[in-house]
Amino acid sequence: MTDATGRIEPAVVQAWVAEAVRTLGEARARIDSSNVFPVADADTGTNLFLTVTQGARAVSEVPDGAPVDALLLALARGALIGARGNSGVILSEFLRGFAGATTLADEPVGALRVATRFEAAARSSYAAVAVPVPGTILTAADGAAVAARTAADAGADLVGVVLAARTGAHEAMLRSPHELDVLSRAGVLDAGAYGLVLVLDALCRALGVEPGPVDGTDGLSVAGGTMAPMVSSTTRADGVSDVTATRTPGGSDGVGPDGWDAPEEHVPVGLDGEFEVMLVVDGSRTTAPAHLADSLRGALAQVGSSVVVVGEGVWQAHVHTDDPARAVHAARTAADGAPLRQVCVRHLATQVAARGLEDLHGHATPPPPQHVPEHGVVAVTSAPGLVPDLARSGAVVLLATDHTPSPDEVLRVAVDTGARHVVVLPGSARAAHAARGAGALVGAGAGDLRGIEVLDAPTDLHVVAALAAATLGPADDARALMRSTLAEVRAVQVPADGSLVRPALEALLRSGDEVLTVLPGRLVDPVVIDVVAGIARQRVPGIEVVVLDPGRDHADLELGAE
Repeated sequence: MTDATGRIEPAVVQAWVAEAVRTLGEARARIDSSNVFPVADADTGTNLFLTVTQGARAVSEVPDGAPVDALLLALARGALIGARGNSGVILSEFLRGFAGATTLADEPVGALRVATRFEAAARSSYAAVAVPVPGTILTAADGAAVAARTAADAGADLVGVVLAARTGAHEAMLRSPHELDVLSRAGVLDAGAYGLVLVLDALCRALGVEPGPVDGTDGLSVAGGTMAPMVSSTTRADGVSDVTATRTPGGSDGVGPDGWDAPEEHVPVGLDGEFEVMLVVDGSRTTAPAHLADSLRGALAQVGSSVVVVGEGVWQAHVHTDDPARAVHAARTAADGAPLRQVCVRHLATQVAARGLEDLHGHATPPPPQHVPEHGVVAVTSAPGLVPDLARSGAVVLLATDHTPSPDEVLRVAVDTGARHVVVLPGSARAAHAARGAGALVGAGAGDLRGIEVLDAPTDLHVVAALAAATLGPADDARALMRSTLAEVRAVQVPADGSLVRPALEALLRSGDEVLTVLPGRLVDPVVIDVVAGIARQRVPGIEVVVLDPGRDHADLELGAE
């Protein structure tokens, strides 16, 4: 699939992409089970697979006859938008560096140019990470670049340079336990580095040569040892008034996913942040400053760790943090007017527990091969203050920031649940429309996802109530509990005006109501909230009043009764 001058043809790129998807798909469970850095959440293989799958989808949409560079840029752009997790984001930047910043269709993509591209890929990958760590996918990328340049300078042809790059990445992977202590303790090779080796294996096969076995990766184990214990260190909140946040899904009422005690301090030992936040800064329609990536990287490093920012014109950002709202605010400030989209938030401790990485005694218990949860939940909200507890409930949260989510964005977070069947709590009529559109897109490129069900949850109050109900019973009953709760929720939004609040409450509340949930804008006087609670108790004696901060800067009250 190279021509007489030894340069890559478009068919090579297409074959590379298809083979990379196939290879990562076959290896994803093995990579997942060996994922211990930066967080042992057993999803690196899945993240790399989904990242490359989205790149492949973008390549398939390029018109016939397009040059090599157009295909490579499509691969990089698709991988960037579809990137998952730390390793997926870094791989997307590796592909962007390999593609090059500009289209040079008339310049042969031969041995010397490919070596240069491997060097650019390694440089951009390193630059994307706020705190680069040796013994990871970054070291494998550097090993590939050094080996490719050495081979090219020695006169190797295109195939020889690519084989050398693969060998360099492979050797770096084998060294990873000696460079990263957590890998040595767990007795595994780096999962991200292994994924990059497989991507380069795919390129070798696309060029018509078999790269040989990936030595030392039978289960990625290289030595005896166990994974560092991932035991939740929890403390229950106490002394909370019933006119404060006392009942949120997975929150301080003490009920969390699968019957956990839900803590005030939720970060398990070994996690570098309670939440994973991923978002896209879209500078395609604005004049984004050239330094935006550096600004975004620096801003996120102030609020979390595992910071990676990749892209050009459109940027994908990744951070582990204890404060998702603060991370989103930092990103918005650094974006300098460029809109945020595809803001996805996951609770890392829930991910660790769901993947079976610890038992009650903190012993490592690797997940069974190809373990795929049957059910997952997506919560869509425009209220940044609600995100932490929605995520703690086990939902993957899509924060609607500067626009209504698109079907592609809802599909992405549905896939991110890792489940076969996903329930979406849309939080608005427009998000519900997008979610139904996402359901029509389920198919190739959707990972293990087989179907999406959109529940009737038209407000944030409905979303909160549904997820709170879902935690009250076994996982198999969650959907039924959510449906029955949603059928009982009544909601209204009113200005925080005393003359309007009383009639609104009198019309909303009914005898037998058990809970009144109040979402006050940040401009609402706290005295008004006390008035609401008093009216509610007078109207329905014994009713529980729950006040949650939605994080919105307005002077309205959102009231929900059930």
